[in-house]
Amino acid sequence: MTQPARRPERADEPAATFSDWLRGRSDEELAGLFRRRPDLALPAPGDFAALASRISVRSSLQRALDGVNAWQLRVLEALVLTAQERIDRKAAAALLPDVDLGAVIDELRARALVWGADGSLQLVSGVADALGAYPAGLGRPAAILLRQASDIVLAPMLRSLGLPPATQPASSRAVLAELIAHAEQLIAAVDEDERAVLDRLAAGPPAGLVRDAGAAADPADPTPALRLVARGLLIPIDSRTVELPREVGLALRGRRPLADVAVEPAPVAAVERSPAEADRAGSTAVLETLRLIEALGEEWARHPVPLLRGGGVGIRELRRTARRLDVSESTVALIIEVAHAGGLLSSTTGIEPVFLPSSDFDLWRRHEPAERWIPLATAWLNMTRQPSAVGQRDERDKVVNALSADAERGTITVLRRSLLAVLADMPPGQRPVDAAAVLDRLTWESPRRAPAQRALAGQLLLEADQLGITSAGGITGYGRALLGGSGKATEDALTLALPTPVGTFLVQPDLTVVVPGPPTTDLGRELDLVADLESSGGASVYRITESTIRRALDAGRTGAEIASFFSGSSTTALPQALTYMIDDASRRHGVLRSGVATSYLRCADESLLDRVMADRASEALGLRRLAPTVVVATAPVAQVLDALRGAGYAPAAESPDGSVLTVPVESPRAPARRSSRLVRPRPAADSEVQLAEVVRRIRSGDSLAEIARRVQPVSQQIPGITSASTLGLLREAIRNGQRIWLGFVGADGTASQHTIVPISMAGGVLRGHEEASSRLQSYPLHRITAVSVLDASSR
Repeated sequence: MTQPARRPERADEPAATFSDWLRGRSDEELAGLFRRRPDLALPAPGDFAALASRISVRSSLQRALDGVNAWQLRVLEALVLTAQERIDRKAAAALLPDVDLGAVIDELRARALVWGADGSLQLVSGVADALGAYPAGLGRPAAILLRQASDIVLAPMLRSLGLPPATQPASSRAVLAELIAHAEQLIAAVDEDERAVLDRLAAGPPAGLVRDAGAAADPADPTPALRLVARGLLIPIDSRTVELPREVGLALRGRRPLADVAVEPAPVAAVERSPAEADRAGSTAVLETLRLIEALGEEWARHPVPLLRGGGVGIRELRRTARRLDVSESTVALIIEVAHAGGLLSSTTGIEPVFLPSSDFDLWRRHEPAERWIPLATAWLNMTRQPSAVGQRDERDKVVNALSADAERGTITVLRRSLLAVLADMPPGQRPVDAAAVLDRLTWESPRRAPAQRALAGQLLLEADQLGITSAGGITGYGRALLGGSGKATEDALTLALPTPVGTFLVQPDLTVVVPGPPTTDLGRELDLVADLESSGGASVYRITESTIRRALDAGRTGAEIASFFSGSSTTALPQALTYMIDDASRRHGVLRSGVATSYLRCADESLLDRVMADRASEALGLRRLAPTVVVATAPVAQVLDALRGAGYAPAAESPDGSVLTVPVESPRAPARRSSRLVRPRPAADSEVQLAEVVRRIRSGDSLAEIARRVQPVSQQIPGITSASTLGLLREAIRNGQRIWLGFVGADGTASQHTIVPISMAGGVLRGHEEASSRLQSYPLHRITAVSVLDASSR
């Protein structure tokens, strides 16, 4: 169907209605409207009347107002303040700074907050209500406020102002309104205390509380507020509330009273540094994030975390994990949420579900650092969760648990991207002097949302620093690429910023191991097995103890293999104390052995078995002595080994032939899961195609609606009977190959409209090609409610 051409709007022929004005917009302008206000296109409106109605819905207007910056909002407020039937642009311009308003009014028009040509500009219905009762912090006009004031309040006002008492309440209100409209003389007569009250209310909000707002009739000890009520500068709106009339507020603010908002945002105060330095500093946080997530997976594999009945991870388990990882609770909450959003953690199913690393965790840890970090940072950027809320109390005074539904925040994704966009607008390498500078810029860009989100925005900036997206508050080069959505550019930039992995270390005499850079994957895993990490950063420090050597022996390493690892990887000579420690632990390891009977203990040292039998740690194992050197247990062999190792012994498992057996410990895994709820931005190309399709549907629906208004229904007197004239019209359309428009009611009673090219009519059924789908369709004649032959030339 041919789309109707856009009707040019001329100054001498303004659009009669808002729907007509929308109908006259070009396809590009309509697409721009949907781009700025995407809620209008979901689902696509049926025609322009439906679009006009949807634009005026309060919730949609609130979202549109939340998207304008401080200057656009201030201009809109000026338009609202000066609007009568139409907007008075000259009066609005007099309230604002002396700048051209054309560009900002065009933007407000593009957002469908105002409509019409420049000479006949109007507010969209509902905009004034959506802005609130006090646009720009100014009260309502005096005439409106005086309608609510009682005669008891009006009488002392008239007497105080030296006006004769009016015989009619309406005339007295008109006299007061006229006097207040020229409030300069009234303001000049106030004292210092009264002026302080007026200035505070003029700055907004314009309403205030007083002890008895209606007692302005010569009170014994009048307060400044009551004196102002008596003079007509404040008007009571109920027994405890007074309001500053708009005329008084404008007079107090002086010339151009709405000029307190900057036309352009102030530049963010910044500190200069080289981009390479920023990237290197951020890469340290990247490596620490990867280390913590890997440590979290290993910790939860060893000690699975129960899933709470209400969902999420309990506070006790969160604190235990934080102690094991040696980080703060806020940090571990962030790591848990990001790992879960990235699909590396999942919960099992069953009677007692627990959280475990997912099957994707092992695949993830095999990748290079840049490949591991990108999906995690992307998950944080797009997830709809607030990690900083974990451990806090919500509005119901309930503690928010990690991975619970209480941490969901649907709008947080937009806030993250807005914050990072402010940082990305700064030149590479620059960082803001502090977070307040970024938050001030965000307040200018989103003045209606930012004040309530200021605390949350500060927490998001800290999270970005912890994850390495930013460094000391400034966005990194790879963070900028991540925000732009380029995975390859992000990987290349991060790989360049990361220090080169090292495969050697230095063993110190105090049995500490210093790794002068990020260890290679194999070196890092061996070090995690034979030593405990004490500090990380540009260089990592590990400490070797007897328990760490025993841990390596328990994992199947021999003493010779451990010694070979240290000697082959260390660039310094091994301390003698380390050699002695390895030899001693190897000699004692496996002296006490466990096997399966259910399980058993065997030892040539009878006194050692005596100590084991007497130890309280072995009470739960169900030990029973069969011989001086053999003890059996009812507990499984793995439980026996864990309990005795925890008590300080060094047992080893043995095979049926008596040789030492390494019991491999396979970390449990949860099934792979889809990433948690993320907001994934669609490619721009797809978006443009979809917007064009929405515009096409609206124009098509509007055209059909116009036809429906002109077409007379078919045979309304006798339902189910198609008139002879209609049958003749259909036969003529088939013969001439003309397009027709049908009104049709389906078997379920649903009405629909179709544009078809009919090809045959027989057996009570009309057949033709549907224009929208190009498919052959059939329409029973008795269900056709309206018919119109379209102009054949429009095919």
